[in-house]
Amino acid sequence: MQIEASDILFVINPNSGSQKPDTIIKQIKSSGHNIDYVLTQNLEDSNELWAEKVDNYKVVVICGGDGSVNCTLKHLVAKKDIILAVLPNGSGNGFARELGFTNDVENLISKILRGEIRKVDITEINDDYSINVAGLGFDSYVASLFDGSKFRGLKKYIYCTIKGLFLYKPIAVELYLGQVKVTGDFWGVYLANTRQFGNNAIIAPEAKYDDGLLEVVLMKKYPLILAPIVVYKMFTGKFKNSKYMTYIRASELLIKSNSRTYHVDGEPRLMTGDLNVSLKKQQIKLIKMD
Repeated sequence: MQIEASDILFVINPNSGSQKPDTIIKQIKSSGHNIDYVLTQNLEDSNELWAEKVDNYKVVVICGGDGSVNCTLKHLVAKKDIILAVLPNGSGNGFARELGFTNDVENLISKILRGEIRKVDITEINDDYSINVAGLGFDSYVASLFDGSKFRGLKKYIYCTIKGLFLYKPIAVELYLGQVKVTGDFWGVYLANTRQFGNNAIIAPEAKYDDGLLEVVLMKKYPLILAPIVVYKMFTGKFKNSKYMTYIRASELLIKSNSRTYHVDGEPRLMTGDLNVSLKKQQIKLIKMD
């Protein structure tokens, strides 16, 4: 695909990550290309941008984390010709890591101008979307703790995770996959379109972002004394061999649970009813980095 510098728009979330907006803007300007950029202070700014300005471009670069990417999904579904790219600048950057995006602005611009794209799946959950990992249970509890904190970053996320290990109780879950029903009390239920939460913490080693299937991961409560082993397995991609984990592949399912919350790409949501989940195959156009 033919892409010019004038076709690119960088959308910078100034409230995300450690790389400051001024640094990103300086790198854009020093790239040698005349590329537009805009700062969005909140969700209202983002929605206004997509309604009024984005149609003038072919590629939108989201400068932020998984949450910033998630905010764009409903717009990308509606505007199927827009191509997504990511400059990772969040707490975990799970989706960006899985697709090969780095915070090298010059390299990213080079790959965009090359014009190679791929299509990736997207998960629809009721009227919401997820492109990386969604879930309910322990990770949505941690996401709620993290979202309620005025501090961000990996250290804060680790703190919220450790706090959750002592406070969180398993949830009752009923899963309906066609004619199959799975029930039980679980530590968490994860809907993985890619392998990892973020920071290379791998929850679903065999998940693929373009195969039309979700990895549904059911995690049982494990003894707290095993937490170091669980963390080791997560960061080495060896969860598949754990007796506390069950993996099911599905493109559609219904989830009933007493969980108070769930999350989409780390963004917490209140759970007010059943979750109708379906995977939409190769719905989002994405700049190819490899």
